[in-house]
Amino acid sequence: MSFKTLQAKIFLTLFVMLVSTFLGGSINAQSGTSNITGAVKDQQGAAIPGATVKLTNPETGFTRNSITSDDGVFTFPSISPGKYNIEITAGNFKTSIIRDIDARVDNTSTQDVTLQTGDVSAVVDVTANSIDSIVNTQDASLGNNFVPQQIQNLPTDLRRVADLLTLQPGVTREGYVAGSRSDQSNVTLDGVDINDQQTGGRVDQFQTTQGTVLRLTSEAVEEFRITTTNPNANQGRSSGAQISLVSKSGTNNFHGAAFYFYRPTAFSANNFFNNLAGVERPSLARDVFGGAISGPIKKDKLFFFYTYEGQREQKSISVVREVPLAHLGQGQIKFSGTDPNGNSGLLTLDTATLNSIYSGVGINPAAVAALADAVRRYPANDTSIGEA
Repeated sequence: MSFKTLQAKIFLTLFVMLVSTFLGGSINAQSGTSNITGAVKDQQGAAIPGATVKLTNPETGFTRNSITSDDGVFTFPSISPGKYNIEITAGNFKTSIIRDIDARVDNTSTQDVTLQTGDVSAVVDVTANSIDSIVNTQDASLGNNFVPQQIQNLPTDLRRVADLLTLQPGVTREGYVAGSRSDQSNVTLDGVDINDQQTGGRVDQFQTTQGTVLRLTSEAVEEFRITTTNPNANQGRSSGAQISLVSKSGTNNFHGAAFYFYRPTAFSANNFFNNLAGVERPSLARDVFGGAISGPIKKDKLFFFYTYEGQREQKSISVVREVPLAHLGQGQIKFSGTDPNGNSGLLTLDTATLNSIYSGVGINPAAVAALADAVRRYPANDTSIGEA
């Protein structure tokens, strides 16, 4: 085999691997995007083929065009979630503009349009019905989308986005979804798999479902969808929930946010067993703070988004441990047994008796003082693990 032939085969192999990588990426990228579809008809309900449909996102300058089919149908697949406008033009019909169409992640928004006959320079301007973007009429998947207002305003522990999963029907607090185990959920961020396959299970970053390798903060997530049952083929795998998250991005306008949350011990409740045993509630001081900033680098072309979240926590936990009883702090040992006279019951060995038994070393006063100090600081009020 000549060097040129070997070089050509190596080049061909690398080319095939590169193409396969891009094709695989395009398939995976279907998760985490949105679709807008609809039908264009006249006032009598007849389809209007050949109409021009222009899709725009005013916040980012995104534009895409489509031509209606013979059935008057248009579709815009695999677009980024957000709010869009569509403009429909056709010969002998007034131009129609539909504004504020919500394109939800892993969902299809249907927007049917009826054109009115008349001057093509006239414009009919309407606002989309938000209900159409919420009700799923395209497939059999069951689930809900969470928008920024819900993510930011619904109360969660430590602002964990994943805690909102438990608000769905068929989901338990432990993360079991429609009977599937809590570690069988599939999580993607912007279409990329972020499941933690190393540890899985319950972790701090994702309490209710399979672990993730990235920290999910409320300020960084634009929207997410939880499909609890009947997921589509593009969502891929796992018997549990299919969770698709979309990160925020910059727009043509500058935006910023700052937040600070403080939780002192005064607003924490003691548990039942501590109250029963007379133990004070454990201390808990928690600070969560951060912010975000976004804006354009080049209008309609390039944007930036940055967020930071910090957490500081001081926490104590009530635990049950063996502690010395009061008689040990007095240099005595009490036990159940029978004395030399045959009397059974609780027997006491005082310091003098112990010194006579262990005359070679005696009872160390420093040890008795240490036990007395322990008795003073740790009163014995729980017998669940026995006495010391």
